[in-house]
Amino acid sequence: MKHTTPIAALACAIVSAALLLAPAAPVQAQEPATWRAHAPYSQQELDQMLAPIALYPDALLAQVLMAATYPLEVVQAARFMQRNPGLSGDTLARAIEPMRWDPSVAALTQFPSVLAMMNEELEWTERLGEAFLAQREQVMDTIQMLRDRAWAAGTLRPNDRQNVIVRDRVYLIETWHPGYYWVPYYNPLIVFGTWWWPAYTPFLWVPPVIYRPPYFPQVYSVGIVWGPVVLVLNSLWNDPLPVWRDRTVVVGTQPVTNVIVTNASAPQPVIWRHDPSHRRNVEYRTPALRDSVPPLFPEKPSRVSPSVQPSRVPDTRPLPETRPVPDARPMPDSRPLPRQQVPVKPPAVAPERTLPRQSLPAAPQPAPRQYAPPAAPLPQVAPRQPVPQQMVPRQPSQPQYQQRAPQPQPQREIRQGGQSGGSPRQSWPAQ
Repeated sequence: MKHTTPIAALACAIVSAALLLAPAAPVQAQEPATWRAHAPYSQQELDQMLAPIALYPDALLAQVLMAATYPLEVVQAARFMQRNPGLSGDTLARAIEPMRWDPSVAALTQFPSVLAMMNEELEWTERLGEAFLAQREQVMDTIQMLRDRAWAAGTLRPNDRQNVIVRDRVYLIETWHPGYYWVPYYNPLIVFGTWWWPAYTPFLWVPPVIYRPPYFPQVYSVGIVWGPVVLVLNSLWNDPLPVWRDRTVVVGTQPVTNVIVTNASAPQPVIWRHDPSHRRNVEYRTPALRDSVPPLFPEKPSRVSPSVQPSRVPDTRPLPETRPVPDARPMPDSRPLPRQQVPVKPPAVAPERTLPRQSLPAAPQPAPRQYAPPAAPLPQVAPRQPVPQQMVPRQPSQPQYQQRAPQPQPQREIRQGGQSGGSPRQSWPAQ
């Protein structure tokens, strides 16, 4: 009997292991390929989509992700803040209370510049919201990857506006003072280092002048600047917090520092759930979301009973052969009938109706006239005799003339010398 050498035994073991592991390799390589085929957005698209907001504080980032799932309410809130600039504090809370927006959208009204960006980049907002609904785990992992690149580039560091905490390669961005937030404006092509997807470059949003910081041009050189401080209201903020380990977002958290909470009745944080009613009939672009999210207004059931409803599957069975059944009834005679003389009846005349005479009452007779006796005759008056008038001849009146006193005549004085020089000089007597 031949004994095998140790080298041959080792070779056989290697071949056996190779044969056992050979079928498993394609299966392990096929799982991520299948998952990526069904994913709505690729990793390149997620990097491009999340780069403009990856360095926001955790609480503000959570509000943006939740509000992006309600794009129509975001547009309404942004336009409301444009029409009412300067609202803040309790005045803002009272003004938006009748709007009935989602709490995340209502919280962003305290950051009008963020709402303005989401309103101007509306297509980006819709894609961001649907990516957060369909690929929440991958979205949150991508944000951590982007923060890791910013940390390696040296642009993500603690400063007087934010505190950066690193725990097992998990990056937390918080504020030093609860309730005080600064919105960062940064250039994604600088803060993350050299961009690694040339065909999927993120956008650099330039805020309007009303929201633009005075030193905004530094984003083209330094890469990041901060806006003014914003003091948020607890009634509008709802204290959201991303849980990076579980890849979820919780709301209703209260910051607790160095205190052991033993009160079981204290309010516990609630995992955020999407509310389709706040989409206000805006359809989902992703087919997976259209199938998973129930419609807000389902179709009304048909009133026809199920047994009467027609089948949607066409019936391909051949139809039975139908033979004509002979009619055993006798055929009617089609010969024309002889024409018969029909006597014509004279038209009926209605008898004349006579009404009985009625005796009319006699007319009343007029009463006889009675004449009064003649009155006594009036005395006769003699006619008036005309009085003769005596005609007196009229004497003609003689006109009275007023005699004027004779006017003295001017005397002509003739110069001596034989010639008259010029007009004669007249002299008037003294009166």
